[in-house]
Amino acid sequence: MKRCMLFVAALLAAAPSAFGQSSAGSDAQQTLARASAENKYTFLLFYRTNNGPTQAMAQTLKSGLAGRAATAVYVNANSPAEQPLLQRYGVARAPMPLVVAVAPNGAVTGLFASKVSQQQIAGAFVTPTMEKCMKSMQQGRLVMVCVKTSPGADVPQGVRDFRADPHFAKRTEVLSLVADDPTEADFLDQLKIDSRTLRGTTTAFLAPPAVLVGKFGENATKDEMAAALSAAGKCCDDPNCKHNHKGHQASQPTRSTRN
Repeated sequence: MKRCMLFVAALLAAAPSAFGQSSAGSDAQQTLARASAENKYTFLLFYRTNNGPTQAMAQTLKSGLAGRAATAVYVNANSPAEQPLLQRYGVARAPMPLVVAVAPNGAVTGLFASKVSQQQIAGAFVTPTMEKCMKSMQQGRLVMVCVKTSPGADVPQGVRDFRADPHFAKRTEVLSLVADDPTEADFLDQLKIDSRTLRGTTTAFLAPPAVLVGKFGENATKDEMAAALSAAGKCCDDPNCKHNHKGHQASQPTRSTRN
């Protein structure tokens, strides 16, 4: 089964606090830090009781991660030493057992409660660009993925103009990938971009929690992208922003009516 990019939306409520944390702490926290340094995924199995469901998830993880660049970490949610890790991923009150999949860059790529399948484990391993997208969106950033037909193709002018706009500059990430890169095939499939028919550069515009704002050709303008962002309800909160159409509408005085 192909992993759905929008599934990430279920992960984002807890994920932003997972970044910028110290690696010092419990054995589990240190193992997580080592895995990141070794460019490995970490699958955190949070549990309160070592019961049947917990043991079943542990066994599935063991077999599902065999031969992969990943490590499983078992986290006792009752341990005071592990409380920072529970807070870090926002799972202190979550039903358990629970598996949280973490990419080497810290992005949460999977969240599975009560049970996990081999298929779900495989789906938590995402493409390199998807990993970067997920991290950026979990940090509350807009992401523009420029899908190019050749490595030397320029980033479209509209994308550069959008990224340079003061309203968007600090919260916009621009990423690029080449359409025929086999490691990105799954991501392109989810974006519904066919590398075989692609002409020029197409930019997929994504906003938190995992909204596809739109796909734009290489001649699209900054204003077109900003309008699509506003229509998706993902523009900034500044009512004076010229791009925030909803903000303008809300700031308009109410017309009085005469009987």
